[in-house]
Amino acid sequence: MFDPLEFINRHIIFPIYFWKNGDKRLKRLQELEEQQYLSPELLAKLQLEKLQYIIRYAYLHTAYYRRIMDERGLKPEDIRCLSDIEKLPILTKSIIQQHSEELRSDQYEESELIQDASGGSTGEPTVFYKDYARHNLRRADQLRHDRWSGWNIGKRSALIWGANRDLKSFQSWREFIITRYIARIWELDAFELTEKKMSEFVSILERVKPVMILGYANALGQFSRYVLKNYPEHTIKLKGIISSAETLTPENRASIEKAFSCSVYNRYGSREVGLIASECKQHQGLHINADNILLEIVEGNHSIERGKTGNIVVTDFSNKGMPLIRYQLGDRGALAVESCRCAINLPLLERIEGRSSDFILNKSGKLIHGEYFTHLFYGLQEIKKFQLIQHSLDTLELKLVAIENDSINQALKNIKDKIRKIMEDDVDIDVSFLTDIAPSPSGKFLFTLSKIHS
Repeated sequence: MFDPLEFINRHIIFPIYFWKNGDKRLKRLQELEEQQYLSPELLAKLQLEKLQYIIRYAYLHTAYYRRIMDERGLKPEDIRCLSDIEKLPILTKSIIQQHSEELRSDQYEESELIQDASGGSTGEPTVFYKDYARHNLRRADQLRHDRWSGWNIGKRSALIWGANRDLKSFQSWREFIITRYIARIWELDAFELTEKKMSEFVSILERVKPVMILGYANALGQFSRYVLKNYPEHTIKLKGIISSAETLTPENRASIEKAFSCSVYNRYGSREVGLIASECKQHQGLHINADNILLEIVEGNHSIERGKTGNIVVTDFSNKGMPLIRYQLGDRGALAVESCRCAINLPLLERIEGRSSDFILNKSGKLIHGEYFTHLFYGLQEIKKFQLIQHSLDTLELKLVAIENDSINQALKNIKDKIRKIMEDDVDIDVSFLTDIAPSPSGKFLFTLSKIHS
């Protein structure tokens, strides 16, 4: 059915609003949609040009890269092919924590940059910075990949998410109008998945009729199982569902597709570098956002052959505020040996072994998404690593790798207060300070782990 508001939004409101505000995301989207069909040879040429630019910029404008390159006798002009990036060392979360000021560009004051934080896949809260130009242009990446799901600019979508800083646009009427009536996004809070909340989600989705939902993998899985049990005759009609932020298990994919009778598109990204890879309609792997990043699969400092699992390392071509070159995300994955059957020539990431967060259950039966707890630690530079384990309805264990100083006790008090508030009851929180926190036997790091079942 023809939606006049969709037509007006796509062709008039959306373009005029962003043009008026000097936002070039639509122009960038046009470039990206042309670049995704480049031959492998032309794509590699484009990547090399962008890689050489960001390395030259980092050498000239950051103390960290100038120092490490001088120590190795390297100059920017020594990067003559993509594999030459191996002449540079891996950048880790701990290096960012220790050398944040050295990594920031001398072309920006700190107040001119966007400060953000991430827990990544290792439970290490990492503060980083990005410049506004890069931030706005990388939003075009999401538009390109969202369109693969069947959504398009002007169409309604829903967001089952829980990051208050991501949804802060709803804090002002101006941003509410932009989000709801220009971007046409309906936000549903994934942090508290009670039966009442999920029932409300169904009512909203049936009324709004979005064509796409983007959400946390585990929240989408939980919601889909609720829908199958309680609303098997629902009228929600979707073109596609995009799963992000966590590992999408086969069980969750099957539940989501059964509940909503549409394809699920797996997406992989990080707060530090944005969108990294997404599935297309062929579902043969995830197309790497290769015209914006360089993704390597490495063991040690060197790339390994396609099909073999190694550490995922990413270079962001665009962030001049804090260049991230060969940044190790903490996830493991493998590049696909075969190319995709679709016409898109962006290379494929075959598989990802990434982050996982269990739901935590409180005494009233409310399931609290693990992301709620991880966000409590973002931006706290005293805390280097964390993990929350639920042993019973009354007992939580909080493991920390932290720098002990005067501010850590106040930070912990605030964290405990927020945990007790969301748990809706007094719970024992046993805090232990460790030198490291080991991953699970499978090798995955679990931010939140529940040893009880609802």
